Amino acid sequence: MNRRPFLRQTLDLRLSQRLALTPSLLQKIELLQLNKLELQDMLNQELMENPILEEVLEPEVPAEPAEDRPAEDAAPSESERADGERDSFDEIDFRYFFDEYLDTGYKNREVEDSEKPSFETFATRPPSLEEHLNWQLGLSDTTPGIAEIARQIIGNLNEDGYLIIGLEELCSMANCTMEEATEALQLVQAMDPVGVGARDLRECLLLQLDSLGLTESLAHKIIQEHLALLEGHKFREIASRTETAFEEVLHAVDCIKHLIPKPGQKYNNQRTNYVQPEVTISKVDDEFVIIMNDEGMPQLRLNAGYKDLLRNKGVSDETKTFLREKFRSAVDLLRSVNQRKQTIYKVCVCIVNRQKDFLESGPAHLHPMLIKDVAAELGVHSSTISRVVTNKYVDTPQGVMELRKFFTMGVENPDGGELSIVQVKLRVKKLIEEENKSKPYSDNQIGQLLRRDNIFITRRTVAKYREQMQIPGSRERKIGYLF
Repeated sequence: MNRRPFLRQTLDLRLSQRLALTPSLLQKIELLQLNKLELQDMLNQELMENPILEEVLEPEVPAEPAEDRPAEDAAPSESERADGERDSFDEIDFRYFFDEYLDTGYKNREVEDSEKPSFETFATRPPSLEEHLNWQLGLSDTTPGIAEIARQIIGNLNEDGYLIIGLEELCSMANCTMEEATEALQLVQAMDPVGVGARDLRECLLLQLDSLGLTESLAHKIIQEHLALLEGHKFREIASRTETAFEEVLHAVDCIKHLIPKPGQKYNNQRTNYVQPEVTISKVDDEFVIIMNDEGMPQLRLNAGYKDLLRNKGVSDETKTFLREKFRSAVDLLRSVNQRKQTIYKVCVCIVNRQKDFLESGPAHLHPMLIKDVAAELGVHSSTISRVVTNKYVDTPQGVMELRKFFTMGVENPDGGELSIVQVKLRVKKLIEEENKSKPYSDNQIGQLLRRDNIFITRRTVAKYREQMQIPGSRERKIGYLF
């Protein structure tokens, strides 16, 4: 006689660690990528949508110290806790958020009254995806061979940021091995925007999760193994196949929704872009002062009236739940904005410490500086610094410039010294400007002349720098002279 299999329910307790992609973390990443104008629009939108937020229109008298505050601002009584109104929400120190939002750096009256840059300096063309990636490639620590293969990869990305050729075709084009092509592809895929260089949607999303430290997450597993089910919104089937709770799947799907399926689209808008400097660096009494530029930025805080409403026993539980969620959202936003400001300020401190010669005397004195070095100094990931310096502008004694322009590779000389690529390019440009127009220097001759200044670069490197500065070759320069 065949017996039916015996089914029974069991209670299984498992202990595991998971890194959750929380809405707060996603918001911090998003805010870090925005420039000042984009952040201004975003805060104005939040101001309209969240009733808890209000704008500080005029400077107010500083709030009283905590010990002098009235009794109604004290912690809830035992009876209030017994009413079930005490939870993790009450552990938030709201006093900071009800006060006026403070600036990061100090302000000096002499600096505030100084002449501001003209409006014309705010017009700029945003970098294309290719320009943005090639800039990062110039800062990468890799061999010339791998860099050349990576350049081929960058040149074969579509407008969405996807690689449109296979590695076999790339090996044929670049005359390289499969191992070298793979190494170059990994180099490009490690760049900003995260997900660029992927060959399909699955790889693009996985790269973004990997960068967030979510390699072992449920979201990663869903994309890796069940992307078709995800696209069909078959969440219950995903829960069954992954042996997880339906609520966990919904949370993972919410994380996935915040990923960017077309990372290259951000750099496809080539219209004129108007920018505002995030920071002003000015010299006051022989010292460089860093000032966060908050002009035009809405200064937000929490509306105290709603805090009193939460204490009102006549208010329904549904209303209180709504207000608590809005309070949490508002607090997360203020914290994220403050962290963004602090990070930008710290990066600017590093720039001032390392680039004083440039701030004093101009581009010829720009020192080599790498993103990874600043990241190590501040104790953050390199991708964080890349997000901070991209599309952010600073007003310096040398004019308004993008923060990323301070980061450049160096060329080492036999004495152990190092010159930035910007300095080397300026030397190349100066030699060409001073050459005999009827007998211009070849790239090889320019390389030999640079050796007199203790700068040792190859003919090929000279040609690359010349092309980047859009200077024609010796033959074209000679023809230009004759005609």
